[in-house]
Amino acid sequence: MFFLKNFFRFHLKSLASLFFALILSGCGTFDELLQIGPDSVEDGRGQFNTVIAETNDQQLLLNLVKRRYGDNTALLEVNSVSTTLEWKRGGNLGLTLFDGGEDANSLGIGANGAYTERPTITYLPVKGPDLIKKNLSPLDPEVLILLSRSGWRLERIMRLTLNNINDLDNAAAASGPTPAFAPDTLDFDKLLSVIEKVGHGQFVLGYTIINDQKVLALDVRAEMLERPEMQDITKILKVDKHSFYVVNVEGNTDYRSNKEIDISVRSLSGMKFYLSHGVQVPEEHIMQNKVQITKAADGEVFDWDSIFGDLFQIQSSRQEPSEDIAAVKCFWRGYWFYIDDTDIESKNTFMLLDQITALQSGDMDKSGPLLTLPVN
Repeated sequence: MFFLKNFFRFHLKSLASLFFALILSGCGTFDELLQIGPDSVEDGRGQFNTVIAETNDQQLLLNLVKRRYGDNTALLEVNSVSTTLEWKRGGNLGLTLFDGGEDANSLGIGANGAYTERPTITYLPVKGPDLIKKNLSPLDPEVLILLSRSGWRLERIMRLTLNNINDLDNAAAASGPTPAFAPDTLDFDKLLSVIEKVGHGQFVLGYTIINDQKVLALDVRAEMLERPEMQDITKILKVDKHSFYVVNVEGNTDYRSNKEIDISVRSLSGMKFYLSHGVQVPEEHIMQNKVQITKAADGEVFDWDSIFGDLFQIQSSRQEPSEDIAAVKCFWRGYWFYIDDTDIESKNTFMLLDQITALQSGDMDKSGPLLTLPVN
């Protein structure tokens, strides 16, 4: 023990230097093993992205529910996300030598490290006259063209975006606060039923040039002209059979020719009001007159499921639904409102609304025709 004590006394400085050299070189190796920077991107980016997407869906769902109740809505967007990563390391060497015996002598070596992440999230309230104008303006025809070419079924696009087509009502009164009287969508539903039968790709929406002017038009595929469903479509729309039709947005139906189709397009706000009628309002709130009740022609309470049953439904429950039941959920007025994770139609319609919201919120490129159609 005497030899050991003298060894430590005479070589303490060398031991300390050696220890800290090991600490510093070892931490460099340790840093390479940890890969804190790359790992933080791999872990943090996915988590931030997931949470932002989920909260955006929750906000959109909540605003649909609020519209059904006639409550004011608000938007709060995540404007930016930044994070600072910091890794601290250190070490210490302690040596205590006494002449009181072996039990009184000690040698201590220690190392420490700390990892800190400081995220900064900036929120931006979305408001102002430009936002209101975009929300209340009819959907840009450019958006309709993009949607019709991106794989969405034509009948789903029509149900969500159109107030009417050639005098066929698509619950135009539901594009605002809940109406007192039920809409008559029977003829419009017949049209959609026939379009659904013919399948995807038989009609193409785009632009053509007529008399040196770019106009919106609906192209009919050659094979579609020979199908019996085409006769049903022309009969419902009250037009003749042609290879393409000029589409008038907000056109005057009193002066429509038999080669033209007039459409009235919903605004983004109108689409959200429209889908808000898919909310299953709790019976308790109906009895308390917290929502507008729509009456059918016979005076009975109108069931909005007759319109939205196969398009969009928001369920309600006193108990919070689990994650394996709800695809997206929000809490309002003492109830949980959610879209059932097995309701594929509602989830697709909700996704379509989200895409339209993003498209309508930005500036569309109007540099030239998106489609050139033949003109006879």
